[in-house]
Amino acid sequence: MTDIFTDFHLLRLKSEHLRAKGMLIVLAVVSLIGFYTFFFAPESKIGLGRSILYTVFIFACFEAIFLFVVRNAIKKKKRIMSFLRYFESVVEGLLPVVAMVIIMDVADNPFTILISPVYVFILIIISASALRLTPGLTLITGLLSSVCYLALTIRVLYFGDFQELNPHPNTLYLFMSLMLFIAAIVMYFITLELRSYVDLAVEDMALQDELNLASEVQKNLLPSPLPKLQGYDVAAFSTPARHAGGDYYDLVTPDPGQTIFMLADVSGHGIGPALLTVSSRAYFRAMLGEHQNISEIIQRVNQLLSNDLPSGQFVTLTALVLCMNTHTAKYFSAGHGPTLVIRKQTGTVENLEAQSIPLGIDTPLNMEPPIEFALAPDDIVAMFSDGCYEGKNDEDEAFGLTRVIALLKENQDKSVEEIINILQESITTFTGRKSQVDDMTMLLVKRLPEENQGDRVLETN
Repeated sequence: MTDIFTDFHLLRLKSEHLRAKGMLIVLAVVSLIGFYTFFFAPESKIGLGRSILYTVFIFACFEAIFLFVVRNAIKKKKRIMSFLRYFESVVEGLLPVVAMVIIMDVADNPFTILISPVYVFILIIISASALRLTPGLTLITGLLSSVCYLALTIRVLYFGDFQELNPHPNTLYLFMSLMLFIAAIVMYFITLELRSYVDLAVEDMALQDELNLASEVQKNLLPSPLPKLQGYDVAAFSTPARHAGGDYYDLVTPDPGQTIFMLADVSGHGIGPALLTVSSRAYFRAMLGEHQNISEIIQRVNQLLSNDLPSGQFVTLTALVLCMNTHTAKYFSAGHGPTLVIRKQTGTVENLEAQSIPLGIDTPLNMEPPIEFALAPDDIVAMFSDGCYEGKNDEDEAFGLTRVIALLKENQDKSVEEIINILQESITTFTGRKSQVDDMTMLLVKRLPEENQGDRVLETN
């Protein structure tokens, strides 16, 4: 189990990679100081410049090796040994103070080394250790650097013959040592906080993966491609407001002359309603194999959903049973919003209302008889969820059912695929930058003129 490579390990390796690159950049800047001292400073400073360059070279080699190990681990998606991470933390805590000792051997005044840029480098190391995302390692690096600096300070102050060279009070150096201890403790708590944020980010990534999977499963449940229907043009689309939505459409053909179209909307948004759409679809599919009467199927599914749905949740459903031989249809609606029949010859629009309350609220379901009607050539039946007309623009104005009807009538001579594309584009243009707040699903069925009847079945997702 310890070898499992998780999202957190990948994030930690990337953070280590960033920290190591940052350290190399800092070392490059320090090396410039060493080069300047070696080539342009007085001859007495050449030894100091050489010591700086030697120290930077050793430190840079160590960081470069660790960077290579981390980069290789990221590429292969493998964890690096804990021992290596602890060893690297110890070395980073020791090296700056070791560098001070080396430089002091050639410096004129050891006190100037205690307050030299190397001290700033120690602070940088302690701060950058937070990027390890491991509070224990941050504490090791910080405390080790602080203790070593304090030991060196005490040695210079009290165990050497350098007091006459000291330009500052002894308390200054002790205060600087204390500052390193404080920095170590502060960075420890910062690392704890940073780690908690990273853990939350990893959980969000895992949730995102699950949502993407749920969205993919839900998309795969939609009939694609739609079956070809002689004499009819059919197209559909479904766009969830989030990764997974509470809308779905379905199309089944119990026999060659009959097709059942269904569109349902589960109350709410997100993963919960998405799971309920899968259940309700499965119930309908199973019932269609046992019953031929759509009213009986709706009653039976309502009974099952009443047992499944939590209080306050429901499913609205619209179903259209189309007889393609006689071009007649029966319409059933359980609490669903309007379904439109756009008549070509008369230019009128029929608004088909619901015959009962939504599913999952009460049993038995008191449902009125279905609405029966015939379809003439170029007539369109438009089934859609409320998200298709409730979207709002920046002025908080809803797209509205009136605009949907107008677009359907204006483009009635086009194919249903073209009509759906026009509706989607119009809704998107109207709502502008405002995010989609509700799932949008639409299913269009158009009877073709006798001379154009063929296999025109398209789907847009």
